[in-house]
Amino acid sequence: MNIKINKLILQNFKGIKSLEINADGENLNIYGDNATGKTTVFDAFTWLLFGKDSLGRSDFGIKTQDESGNVIHNLEHSAECELLIDENVLTLKKVYAEKWTKKRGSAEAEFTGHETKYFINEVPVTKKDYEQKIASIIDETLFKIITNPLYFNEHLKWQDRRAILMSLCENITD
Repeated sequence: MNIKINKLILQNFKGIKSLEINADGENLNIYGDNATGKTTVFDAFTWLLFGKDSLGRSDFGIKTQDESGNVIHNLEHSAECELLIDENVLTLKKVYAEKWTKKRGSAEAEFTGHETKYFINEVPVTKKDYEQKIASIIDETLFKIITNPLYFNEHLKWQDRRAILMSLCENITD
């Protein structure tokens, strides 16, 4: 399976207010000084696929903050990616938003939690269907092995490393 990123669009994701990256199936390099957003772009992509940041944490903060470090409320935080998979286009989108509810008789709405919305080719889907689609494209462990050169040695058990290496070899005889 051949997978390429055509486009990545971020809205209010961590420190990025708005960003659109168009690769159009070509090789794309993202580089820059420290604290310019390189890791944030990768965090957005891994969150879109697996609900985790680039370090594998699912409880990381994606909300936009002001200059004082306070969360800016009532924003939708989203990541969208257009993938080219064996010449077929697939668009994935995930939106994370606060839920505010105005109780009867109350003048102000209260924060009542968060919700995440999932979209495949611009059609709303359930979390289960979204995760099944991602799993049909690529396994999370394989993705980590491919995208992080340290993952194989530092995070896999020796038995798993051995199994992978042996699967790459032909039958070995004495």
